[in-house]
Amino acid sequence: MENSSYALVLSGAVLPGHSPESVWPALAAYFRMEPDKLASQLIARAPLTIKQSDDLGKLQTLQAGAASVGAEAEICAPDGRPALFVLLDNAARGPMPRVFVEERVRHGLWPASVSVAEVGSSSWHPFGDFDAPAAVAAPVLEPSNTYADSMADAYVPMAATSPSSSVAANATAEFAAESLPPGAAIHAGFWRRCAALIIDSILIGIVSGVVQAVIGVGMMGAVSAGGEIQPGAIFGMFMLPFLIVIVGQWLYFALFESAAAQATPGKMAMGIKVVDTSGRRIGFGCASGRFFGKIVSSIIFNIGYLMAGWTARKQALHDIMAGTLVVFNEVKPGQPLPSVRPPMPWYGWLLNILMFGGIALAIVGFFLFASTLAHYATGSAGSGF
Repeated sequence: MENSSYALVLSGAVLPGHSPESVWPALAAYFRMEPDKLASQLIARAPLTIKQSDDLGKLQTLQAGAASVGAEAEICAPDGRPALFVLLDNAARGPMPRVFVEERVRHGLWPASVSVAEVGSSSWHPFGDFDAPAAVAAPVLEPSNTYADSMADAYVPMAATSPSSSVAANATAEFAAESLPPGAAIHAGFWRRCAALIIDSILIGIVSGVVQAVIGVGMMGAVSAGGEIQPGAIFGMFMLPFLIVIVGQWLYFALFESAAAQATPGKMAMGIKVVDTSGRRIGFGCASGRFFGKIVSSIIFNIGYLMAGWTARKQALHDIMAGTLVVFNEVKPGQPLPSVRPPMPWYGWLLNILMFGGIALAIVGFFLFASTLAHYATGSAGSGF
């Protein structure tokens, strides 16, 4: 564990201007953990190393993410000596790099007499005497089952960890199968999804138009083949293009959303993707169910689509039926959840304005036209009378 160049240590403190009541639930969401698990596995053992890596940039990103919700984390460089557990308030904290403990003692935050033990050891002794040749027996503490339990929890998992392991990563993996929590930085909203659908509709419309034109030309030839009208050809001329469009749309959405990118071209352009409720890639069957669920979302006056604007995790009705979510690309299984919502691309707003602005103008134009017709009809009736 000491072979990596840098360690990110969660101090267990909150930054100025924040309160523990708001910080720890937010940090739990960031690490994709339940709040009570965060409290018992991380906060109760802090300070402790939550990530160790040669990639300083990755640790700085995690540190910034923790700071964005108000949690204090420090980066230090282990020097190859074994990590330490520290006894604070009769509870084992850590493990943490020895240089971290030295800094705390040097700045007077902890006394030199604070009891420490190396990872994998059960011998406690004052930190100031740590380098003495003979080991000092573990101090006698007041009987406490809680203390004994915390020691068992502290030593067993860390003794089995590999050099590249981390408490936060292990905890994240443990809860990776749980549902993604609500959050504006996690789930794509109504307008972004609308822009993606507009792009997909344009692409589908272009391809469908070409296919229907080709089929139409072929069917017209079949209808008049031999100088006689073929009833079967007439039926096919109307039904075949319809079936091809339906099947084509199904394969378009199902194949793209179950592929590695987890997104249609429209969703790719908007930086979003379709996942299951745990943030994992969905299969073709689930993607197919999501597509056909859109029929239900549509036939109830598109209310199923509008539900993406007010449900907690921005789910449309077909998402709820299929057990799917539409999230930002930064959401990945086994990784801390993003805390900053990506901005909407400018072309996304433009597409929405053109689309919904055009619909609004069409509605206004229809009522003006109907009003004009009614006016002329009334005037004609009046003059005839």
